[in-house]
Amino acid sequence: MAVLRADFSLAEKAFAVVGAVALFGGFGALMYGEFAPSVGIQGLVDRGIGGIGFLAMGIGVLCFVPPVLHDPWRARPRTAEGRRALARETARQAGVVVLNLVCYAGTTIFALGALTALGRAPLAAGAAIALCVAVFALYRRHRQKHRCTYGVVKPFGIVAFMLAFGAAAGAFGALRASDAVADAIEGPREQRCLLSDFEEQRPSGRYASARSADLVVEFVAEDGETVRVSVKEQDRDALRQIADAGDAVRLAYYPRTEVFVSARPAHAPSPQA
Repeated sequence: MAVLRADFSLAEKAFAVVGAVALFGGFGALMYGEFAPSVGIQGLVDRGIGGIGFLAMGIGVLCFVPPVLHDPWRARPRTAEGRRALARETARQAGVVVLNLVCYAGTTIFALGALTALGRAPLAAGAAIALCVAVFALYRRHRQKHRCTYGVVKPFGIVAFMLAFGAAAGAFGALRASDAVADAIEGPREQRCLLSDFEEQRPSGRYASARSADLVVEFVAEDGETVRVSVKEQDRDALRQIADAGDAVRLAYYPRTEVFVSARPAHAPSPQA
């Protein structure tokens, strides 16, 4: 679908333009927040920028909903009989989609579940796997003989996905940005803590190069609270403060965003003292 079609209304063109700008701008902000400094006040700002990127991408996807619905809305039936026929065809196609999910995804998941029980109940698990394979193969053969198009439900499926993605990305981004704002207003928290755990969360898969590794350090505060701070790979040197301070540290961090600020030996006096 072209972003700006001649038959789009002015409002639909505006939605498409705003959506494209928000998507590309949000992605740029997200990438900046991923590889920018992650320590101290600069890290807090960059965490907020990343949240704004998520929010912008969610808004951008939602802006494309009206253009996607343009053709189905223009092609809608104008008569009562046409609307009834459309409802019947929609129900038929939706039923096929549900049946596809049950016979394809459902049998696959059930077979995998039975596979885990193969050692405990080989006969029952083997029979369940064989039944799933048979249902999958027979339904596949049936679909090849009775092909179905999804011209009616396809646009609404796309719109449903866009609404779900836009709402999830927007809510996550708004929450992340609001946490950064709240931390900036309240300032960093300082606690005496004991070092508890360290974990390197390295991205994997096809898009691993689009994410930076997270170095997560876990502490236990004096009141028993678990405290976590996260540092990006590019700021690994900042963790030397923790290593130099030993197991007991006076930790300064932003609690909502888990942004690391500084670490000193627990017996060291506070800078304000």
